[in-house]
Amino acid sequence: MELKVYSQKNCKYCENIKKVLDENKMVFKSIEIDDNRDEWNELTRIIGMGMTPTIKFGDEIWVPSRDFRGPEELISRIKYFEEYPPKPVKEEEKVEMLLHGMRNIAMSLNNLGQQISNIHQKVNELSPPPKPTPVKQEIKEETTSN
Repeated sequence: MELKVYSQKNCKYCENIKKVLDENKMVFKSIEIDDNRDEWNELTRIIGMGMTPTIKFGDEIWVPSRDFRGPEELISRIKYFEEYPPKPVKEEEKVEMLLHGMRNIAMSLNNLGQQISNIHQKVNELSPPPKPTPVKQEIKEETTSN
């Protein structure tokens, strides 16, 4: 499978990824995004984000932080998919994959909301209740005229 690394000038993380790929004797094509705007724009339209280095391995598209957290994890991922290449996705499977992805996102957001609620509850339990502030009462003297 063809391996492409989409990078940009002066990106230290991009350079580090390419260096580690070279050290691991991985053959890849380096794509400078400023010199290949049409290809980069099409790729970012598909994945919905523009982060470098973006890695395209066959039909798979991987971005940092979402799909790999560093060069070593990327190398492991590439080696895994070289040994166990994914089958091409059929058209009828794409909708099903999208539905599963949306369910996963909904579940993750629900879990996140529950965690935030639990944290909020614990913070409230740890915080002492606010001290009541004394209320000044004004006593009005009524004067009566005779």
